[in-house]
Amino acid sequence: MQLPVASAPDVDYQSIAVRNMQMMLSVRGLKQVDLANYMGKNRQNMNRMIKTGMSWSFNDMAKAAQFFGVSIDTLMRTDLSQAELLGSNNKGGLPVADSISDGRLRRGWMLAA
Repeated sequence: MQLPVASAPDVDYQSIAVRNMQMMLSVRGLKQVDLANYMGKNRQNMNRMIKTGMSWSFNDMAKAAQFFGVSIDTLMRTDLSQAELLGSNNKGGLPVADSISDGRLRRGWMLAA
């Protein structure tokens, strides 16, 4: 007797990841151009990738995760919140990008006030 195989839930993980990246950019005071520079993309292409739902390659998703200092799993979390990114209750938050490709120090750790 063969058991039924459960199908994977219909979740658009790319849209979730893009939404989380937009939230991380905002919370951390970074711009799309910073992410674009890190990933070796031009500003217009990065804008298109974020705004139009253009497909991201696995390598691009991995580079974005590296930029933010998080795992790809974190990018795809449906429950990621601004409070967690800021480090609610002064627990430290998630690490942020500590340098941009031009060498400027932007942020170290974001702590809740």
